[in-house]
Amino acid sequence: MSDGIARGWRTFWAALRRALPIILFFLSSFAIVSALAGLQYVIVVSVVTVFFQTRYKRQDNTAIRYLRLLLVGSALMVLGFIAAGSLAACIVLNLCVPFVLVLTQSSQFKPKGYFTYAMLFVFLSLIPPANTTEMFIELVVFWLGVCYLAGAIALYGRLFRRPVDVPLTLERALVEMSELLLLLIEPDRQKELNERFRALLHTLHQMSYHQHFFSRQTPDNQLYDMVSTLAQRFSYLITDHEWRTELDEARVRMLRQLAAFLRDVSASLANGTEDEQIDRARTMLDCMDIPEGRVRIFSRSLLHMLVLLLRTHGQPVTAAVYPVSWGGLLQQLRLRLTTESFELRFAMRLATVLTVSNVISFVLPVTHSYWIPLNAFLLLQPSCEDSSYRMKTRPIGTLIGCVIEFILHPLLPGLGGQLVFALVMISLMYCATPGTWYHPIFSTCYALTLATMTLNEATAVTLRLVYLGAAVAIVFVVNRFFFPIRKEAMFRYNIKALFRLHNSYWEFIRRGLAGDTDLSVSCEILTCFHMLYEECVGYVTQHPALPHREDLQTVLLTLWHMFSELEQMHYLIRTQSVRPEEADALLEMIDAIEEELYPIIDGRNFPALRRRLHYRESGVNYVVTQYLRHAESLLQYKACIPF
Repeated sequence: MSDGIARGWRTFWAALRRALPIILFFLSSFAIVSALAGLQYVIVVSVVTVFFQTRYKRQDNTAIRYLRLLLVGSALMVLGFIAAGSLAACIVLNLCVPFVLVLTQSSQFKPKGYFTYAMLFVFLSLIPPANTTEMFIELVVFWLGVCYLAGAIALYGRLFRRPVDVPLTLERALVEMSELLLLLIEPDRQKELNERFRALLHTLHQMSYHQHFFSRQTPDNQLYDMVSTLAQRFSYLITDHEWRTELDEARVRMLRQLAAFLRDVSASLANGTEDEQIDRARTMLDCMDIPEGRVRIFSRSLLHMLVLLLRTHGQPVTAAVYPVSWGGLLQQLRLRLTTESFELRFAMRLATVLTVSNVISFVLPVTHSYWIPLNAFLLLQPSCEDSSYRMKTRPIGTLIGCVIEFILHPLLPGLGGQLVFALVMISLMYCATPGTWYHPIFSTCYALTLATMTLNEATAVTLRLVYLGAAVAIVFVVNRFFFPIRKEAMFRYNIKALFRLHNSYWEFIRRGLAGDTDLSVSCEILTCFHMLYEECVGYVTQHPALPHREDLQTVLLTLWHMFSELEQMHYLIRTQSVRPEEADALLEMIDAIEEELYPIIDGRNFPALRRRLHYRESGVNYVVTQYLRHAESLLQYKACIPF
């Protein structure tokens, strides 16, 4: 018994220490706002504290982020004020604002990206200011809160500066690729090669600015696209070992020469000798004497991309503000606005839940009815499984919190005692893990204590439970019948999206036949493919009892191979390896390939496609042949492809 108490105390003490910066920020913000503006504006404190909670340990808290928070947050507060003004505005804005926030701020790789901004709109529309004067005061309170947020995060960073992982720089990425090239020619180190390559790709895709909806085409982003493309081209050799049969002394010498060149390029980026390295790359291209095949295609594509990278790196910075990448933005919309995409499905669910719950709250002539949409907002999670779990744990914690409040509230000594008790409860809430059964205990005690300052205690407890029941019912119905997102279904959608991305890349190649292509759009598709691929592989790995598990792993790896060959095809198009008179034949083949690969492979056109391989550039024939061979191999796994 004593051991259990000791473990519980250690657990609590560790949680308190972790949450102490958040608690101190909330309490100090609460004191400042209540002293300057009054208790009716402390709702802003809860929202700003969430921003502190998500950002105080991060290293990228730049001035532009705080400026964006000020501008977007102020706009959301104004929209929340308008939404509370009439039933029509309530319906329209609760349908539109959450939808846009999820679509632009979240993805299945960052599912809660919408939360902090959505919290601003939701919380401040549920308890709106009475008039425009109070609205202006609330905005001023928010602006001061953001300034205090910036100061508190800066102070925390100065007082508790910790060593952080060194970010992957362009120079480090090139050195790592140089070492990967040397590992390619050592068959006994293939395991190390695969692990380091996957780690590099994972890091690049996690860093990708393409995960942000409004990406900008800055010189740094252009360089990022190029280094990501370089990494992708390595998969052309690493994920398939058939080329090793052609690995003779000349090709080994070429790979070692490329490895040394990558190291020199990395060093040249710091000393401004890009022009010398460009001349060296062109000489290597002109003097390349290895036969046609995969190593030659890889080597030439690597050198061409390095020339482009060096030229871009050596250009002077001429603009202070860079425009949004509209090509990347349109590609993001194409990827997200499909009925299988996580973003669209969750955006529809969130918008529906908030609209229904807010309309009920708006028309219900009972006090504190805003607890319905408030609870619904917190219950609804990106995953239906997570929502179902919260619909079980939140009622338990709320009921316990109501009992504690009912017992302790009569014992609290006046308004001051009630306020202290509420602040202790909210502090303990920050120590608890969101989603657990005990987390709502503290939030319930905090909310009920503030509510009972103007409301009968029994009435407040009854309304809290009834409103929670209504919120659970709304979320349950929407999760069950309206765009549900279950992990098993999401896996099927992700597989389907991987096939669809192949067609998207073929469309991109089609545009390349008519003119220059935007490398940022290519990288957009590349990033999305590999993030989805990682999600699928993770799901298959975590479910050993999954039907056709080994076959699905083969399908995923084959799709990876095919995507690598697509990227090589894009390189060949960019370097004009397809002659103008051959473009029509390639366009016909693209049409046929798209018909085969989506919605599902049927194998009717593969013999005819192989007969069309009559391009003068042997590299084009080789890449398309490999792509078709891999695509045709998927036919034997047709029964296990889950769509």
